Amino acid sequence: MNAHTFRALEFDRIRDLLLQRVGSAAGRVRLEGLEPLTEPGAVREALARTTEGRQLLEEVGRQPYHDLPDPATALAGARVGGAQLEPRELLDLASFIQGGVEIVHRVSGSDETPRLARLASEANDTSDLAGVLRRALLPTGEVADDASPRLAETRRTLARLRVQLTSVMEGYLRSRDTERLLQDQVITTRNDRYVLLLKADHKGQLPGIIHGASGTGASLFVEPLPAVELNNDIVSLQDEERREVARILRDLTARVGDRVEELGRMAAILGELDAVQAMALLAGDMDAHVPEIVDDLSLELLDSRHPLLLPLLAERLGIARDSEPVPVSLRAGGGEPVLVISGPNTGGKTVALKTVGLLALMAQCGLHVPAAPGSRLPVFRRVWADIGDDQSIAENLSTFSAHLAAIVEMTRDPDRPALVLLDEVGAGTDPTEGGALGVAIVEHFRQRGAMVLATTHHGLMKAYAQSTPGVACASFGYDPQTWEPTFRLTLGTPGRSLALEMAERLGLPAGVVADARARRDDKEQQAEDLLTRLEKDRVELEKEAARIALLRSDAESARERAQAAEREIAAKKRRAVETFARELKRRGEEQERRATEAIRAAVDKLEAAEATRAAAKHAPRLRTEAIRKVRASRAEILKDPELEIPAEEPEAPGVPVQVGTRVRWTSLGITGEVLALHGDDEAELAVSGKRVRVPREELVAVAGARPSGGGTSVVVADAPSKAAVPGEINLIGLTVEEALPRVDKLLDDASLSERREIRVIHGFGAGRLRKAVAGLLDGHPHVANWRRGHPNEGGGGATIVEIKD
Repeated sequence: MNAHTFRALEFDRIRDLLLQRVGSAAGRVRLEGLEPLTEPGAVREALARTTEGRQLLEEVGRQPYHDLPDPATALAGARVGGAQLEPRELLDLASFIQGGVEIVHRVSGSDETPRLARLASEANDTSDLAGVLRRALLPTGEVADDASPRLAETRRTLARLRVQLTSVMEGYLRSRDTERLLQDQVITTRNDRYVLLLKADHKGQLPGIIHGASGTGASLFVEPLPAVELNNDIVSLQDEERREVARILRDLTARVGDRVEELGRMAAILGELDAVQAMALLAGDMDAHVPEIVDDLSLELLDSRHPLLLPLLAERLGIARDSEPVPVSLRAGGGEPVLVISGPNTGGKTVALKTVGLLALMAQCGLHVPAAPGSRLPVFRRVWADIGDDQSIAENLSTFSAHLAAIVEMTRDPDRPALVLLDEVGAGTDPTEGGALGVAIVEHFRQRGAMVLATTHHGLMKAYAQSTPGVACASFGYDPQTWEPTFRLTLGTPGRSLALEMAERLGLPAGVVADARARRDDKEQQAEDLLTRLEKDRVELEKEAARIALLRSDAESARERAQAAEREIAAKKRRAVETFARELKRRGEEQERRATEAIRAAVDKLEAAEATRAAAKHAPRLRTEAIRKVRASRAEILKDPELEIPAEEPEAPGVPVQVGTRVRWTSLGITGEVLALHGDDEAELAVSGKRVRVPREELVAVAGARPSGGGTSVVVADAPSKAAVPGEINLIGLTVEEALPRVDKLLDDASLSERREIRVIHGFGAGRLRKAVAGLLDGHPHVANWRRGHPNEGGGGATIVEIKD
């Protein structure tokens, strides 16, 4: 790809938009060197990274690469043996390490972006080095006292000596001669030594060393003799302090130098991640999609838009744009590698060429393109564009010669596959010769296997496109009433240039336009009339097609409404049946409960009667009464036809009564299971949750394994209302074992209610809880669909679940 092509297609503007989104210096360097890839596998990998970048934005948000200091200068200095970095440079390195480690930990922990996670995991954790730097340096940029024992001892001694010296100097300030001798009652410094301001006319009255005079000469800087020795000690310790600070800084720099390769690798990884984030942000700004990269020479763009015509991006580049562009769909390649586009001036032909070329370059750089899903692009080794006017007086180039110079350069590079974009090919010279030359140039590139998109106003080029196998034509439309361009491309038909109509619309005097029409020869007039009729026929066909599409849409809508009505009726019937079934089950439960209570009451009365010898004579009567009540309740249940209770289990006389055998107690007509045998006379049964002893002679084995009582044991509750079922559940802080039963219960309640959507909040974390929830939702009988939450719904920290009807 050459600079002329980049300039013609305005690729630098796309790079400028990316640089506005990048945060780190390394990311900026990465994007400034952005070049198209020329291998299909590499292009697919780059596009997949951008896709993961968009997913990462949804999952963990935008990463603060702009907060990272640039480590390049400090790392370069640390590579030099014996070098000493400044404290501020070392602190910036610590900030870079800490911020970078946080980012790579977040990215490497993402399960949804394996490529970026793998890249981030390649950065070594150098937090220990950042800790060393932070402990040795204060946020103000000074070396901390405890950076070394020697420095700490030196500074303690300095502090003690300064206190002593201050005490000596304050003694002079408190003397009775202070006002007479001193200019000001202050202690100041001169040449790093504490001094007093002595009035010049009292020179010699304060014994000491004079270190100079003030600018006016009215004051002398005098170091009293008692302070000289202390000042000497302080100056000596200050020199020692400076030497120790320098040693510490060299040691810290050497530590950085030992890890410079790791830090350089981290900076490169963060720059790459920053560049991917910038690409993802730009893709979101353009509402872009990832194109399919194909291995053959076929291209199809669906509803494509030139990025610089999008108002949001144009505004960022300082371009005034308040309306959305008209999308353009086109295809080329396969059996027709050449597409010749015609149509009115200012109709969109040049923009279409730039859109194809720019989107091809963007895709090969790993950028998503502003085109609809389903768009397909091949990978070109060369993209050539002759667009615009490069005439130059200085280089003695006319419009025609400038175009030819660009085309000559294209013919010298046979590298394929190539995309050749020719705007107004053959223009700038005699129309007849220019048209012939344009056809020859396009045919030259076609014969050499290039994909060619060319725009033209030449009739010869239009005829070539319609008559040559492997060459397709297309045209931009216009309003036949106002002659205004519609900017909509129609494949398969040539278009009129409308030079005279456009001149009239733009205000050229009517007489001039009429004179021009009169000067056309008959063949040109006939050709124009033919194209006009074809254009009118095409417009009528489009109107008819639109009318048929509208009728088809109306019919489809009516069919969908009828189907929806049928589904609603079926749903109402289903709800009515379910309500009736719940009522039947409720009645069955009530009858079973009454039967169970009767059994328990009878058993209790029998046990009470048998416990008291005095009441023995009443036992037969109580027993008979209990049996009568149980049989009456049981008969009432069995005779209800709506409950559809199956017949009793048949007896199995040949089966012995033993532990585990299902038996019927013939006196009461109930079924239970033998728990234990007590001699030859009694057996202990499990009946309705009670243990009861019965005579073995009243037991008979039964076949099958139906539950005792002969009825269902399912308890059906009324469906909860929508208001009673919450719309979301918060699982943050719960373990997987605690969370999943709660989610399952909420799904059951929501399915019984009218609620059709719930939100499960699981947070980001390590992703274990999110994966467990996803595993539960996959294949769940109540779940119709589920997805990750949008940014306003909690993003990757929440899952939105759609409940089946």
